[in-house]
Amino acid sequence: MSEGSGRIEALEHQLLRAWMASDSKQLKALLARRFRLVVGASNPVLLDRKSLIDAVGERWSLSAFRFGTALYAREVDGVGIFAAEVELEGRIDGKEVTGRWWVSDLWRKGGFSRRWQLLDRQLARPDPGQDFAASVRRLQLWR
Repeated sequence: MSEGSGRIEALEHQLLRAWMASDSKQLKALLARRFRLVVGASNPVLLDRKSLIDAVGERWSLSAFRFGTALYAREVDGVGIFAAEVELEGRIDGKEVTGRWWVSDLWRKGGFSRRWQLLDRQLARPDPGQDFAASVRRLQLWR
């Protein structure tokens, strides 16, 4: 593993630990202002940075996570790419959303600050049901 891929993998762990701790300050530092979360489902749903930060903790809690053994991390010219299967244990609005997901992330190194921030996250659950996407849709602040 290259130094860059190790850095991207470490950022992934840092992000999910901040989520588990409901650390909105750390999440704000790790998520780019133009961050978007796209949940892949039969009816895809989008969540912006503000909605996610507002939801983390009370509405969307994460109690555990574990990445699968097959993960991909790469850093090229100030862009970090990460893809892996992840097992998450959590709740959205009191409803359990524990299971396996496929996550694909795009990180970028900021111009002025030179900090790494997550710009885009794709989260897909290999589940034929509509429940997860509907739960995430209810977190949207702009509706």
